[in-house]
Amino acid sequence: MATPTAGKHGPGQAAATPPVSTPFSASNHHSHPAFSPHGPRSVVPSPQQVKKSPANSNTMYGYPAGGHPSSSSFGVGYDSPSAAMALAVPGLELGLEGLPGGMGTPVGGVSLGHLSGARADEDERRRRLGQVMDILKVSKGRLSGEGVERLGLRLGFECLWDSTPPGAPRLLIIAGKALALDITFDRNIVQKVALSFPESPEIVTRHTNKAEEILLRDMQFQAHESPLTKKLDRFAANLEILATLDKFSVIPGLNCHEAIAGLYESVERLHLWEVERLKETQEMAEKDDAYVIKTAMCTKSGKPIMHTRDRLGMSLDYWQEKRRLSSKKDEKTWSLLVDCAPVLGLDFTPIRVSENWISVDIQKANATVEDILLEPDNGPVLDWLDPVNTLLPSTDPPKADAMDGVEGATDQKFPEVMFVVKFDPPLVVPYMLATQIYNSTSAPIDHFVTTTFDELMFPRRPEDDVHNDGRRITRESTVSVYSKDGERSTVVHRSDLWIDKPDYGRKLTELPFSHPRQLVQMLPALRQYAFLSTLLNKSFGSSSHPPSKPPQKKEIQSKRSEFANFMSGISTNVKTMDVSLTTQPHLRLRVNFPFKKTTAEVTFEINLNGAVEVVNENLLEGAGAGAKGLTTKDLARMLEMTEDLGVWLEFVKRRLG
Repeated sequence: MATPTAGKHGPGQAAATPPVSTPFSASNHHSHPAFSPHGPRSVVPSPQQVKKSPANSNTMYGYPAGGHPSSSSFGVGYDSPSAAMALAVPGLELGLEGLPGGMGTPVGGVSLGHLSGARADEDERRRRLGQVMDILKVSKGRLSGEGVERLGLRLGFECLWDSTPPGAPRLLIIAGKALALDITFDRNIVQKVALSFPESPEIVTRHTNKAEEILLRDMQFQAHESPLTKKLDRFAANLEILATLDKFSVIPGLNCHEAIAGLYESVERLHLWEVERLKETQEMAEKDDAYVIKTAMCTKSGKPIMHTRDRLGMSLDYWQEKRRLSSKKDEKTWSLLVDCAPVLGLDFTPIRVSENWISVDIQKANATVEDILLEPDNGPVLDWLDPVNTLLPSTDPPKADAMDGVEGATDQKFPEVMFVVKFDPPLVVPYMLATQIYNSTSAPIDHFVTTTFDELMFPRRPEDDVHNDGRRITRESTVSVYSKDGERSTVVHRSDLWIDKPDYGRKLTELPFSHPRQLVQMLPALRQYAFLSTLLNKSFGSSSHPPSKPPQKKEIQSKRSEFANFMSGISTNVKTMDVSLTTQPHLRLRVNFPFKKTTAEVTFEINLNGAVEVVNENLLEGAGAGAKGLTTKDLARMLEMTEDLGVWLEFVKRRLG
């Protein structure tokens, strides 16, 4: 049998070429992955196009024209640009075949329009797969040893199982740059959690016990949970906080855990000093320690806490509901959560590691007149300090043309990390106040966001009355009333909130900062609107409901009709109250309500630190001896204590009625 020689091929046979690995032909190889959401784009011609093409079903799969396979032609076809170039088919590798003007040969019949359509389909498939992946990322998994390991790897930690005998509890070690987390599993039930910071100072390690308790509680089974339903969402949120600080740390040189612990040490020193000063006042002489601490939290520099309310990290508490009442309940608390984030630009001050942000004496000894005037309420002048910059070794060589003392002239650089604070819960403030807060931390503010203050506080509902001059919100709420004998009853208040002068607003969620002094200085203004949100939410927020019937003109009923309604169970005890809100130039609430055949009016002004003042009223002026010793200060103090306009209204009517 004659041996075929090079250059002598039968009709329809293609010259043998070496195998070519391309994105188009790799899909036929056994090593190519079966599924890839972000794989290369490919164009597959339709059966009709294949029939019209000289590259028929035989030659497309490397078969000769005679229909029999040969080793010299296997794997060569028109599905690859490289193969097309090897076969010297002009224009096929670029998809230009069939174009007018001789730019390509009509081999395969694949036009540019078909290519663009196929690529559009590929982009759509990629977009949908990306959406599926985003949905899957939301789920943190269920509690198991392998589930916790996958979570740790996803957050960038190194995970290692310690070797243990069969049947014995297993130990999972989650390690980062500056921390190690040891979790002991016994049949997928967490027995113990141990958190350590090997290279961190004592200001960091002293808080590990509280962190361990929170992490262990996150993975313990509750009464309604089982191994099939226990999710890792709470544990994942806290582990992500540790992962964020660990990711931005550069060991040695920058320990973000130490940086936040240093902030805590300075603000805690200030808080304890303010508590001791409050105890020396006559007003707090007979109060217990818990009340004094709460007063310092809500009127002074806040109260710093590490690892509290099932969340790891530092929080600066600055406001709490029912602050003037002694209660053992855990009331709603407003906090600033301290964290770290990458530096967004040259305008932001990088992170500094220090525990000396304020002097040991707290108060400045030789304060000038200007320093005293700048302090709120002419209070004590705090002796804030500016720690030295934290520098890291630079990986780039020094620049020859850099100025002395400027980064680039030495082998050091600033950290690419900054402090950020998160508002918990987010707080709605007027636009002018938001601008002042952003400017105090040198943070840019988006001036193109134009949402009104009332829409941020209360999103529009279908039943709201909106017009060009303002907006009216009508809601009903149930208010508890106690008689002189202590008997409890309820009344229904139908209240109207009038916004006559709409003002732009902004919801504070996250803000960069560089010094704890910036946080302390903004607290008095934040307390104003934290107190306002409490007042309005109880009468017009989630605690209320739409009116059962639209407001109508009140009809005068006879005694017989009132008695018939009473016997049939129909409540006629619906009281009305009109509240008008203005934020500029002062934050004020004007309350109108029917009282003794007339309309009473009281205007409250909410000042810094949530202090309430009555600036106008006709309730006590005409009462004379009927005021029964009440003063405007009593009206203001009662609103501070109740934090509820409905309860305040019932108190006034019972006291003066």
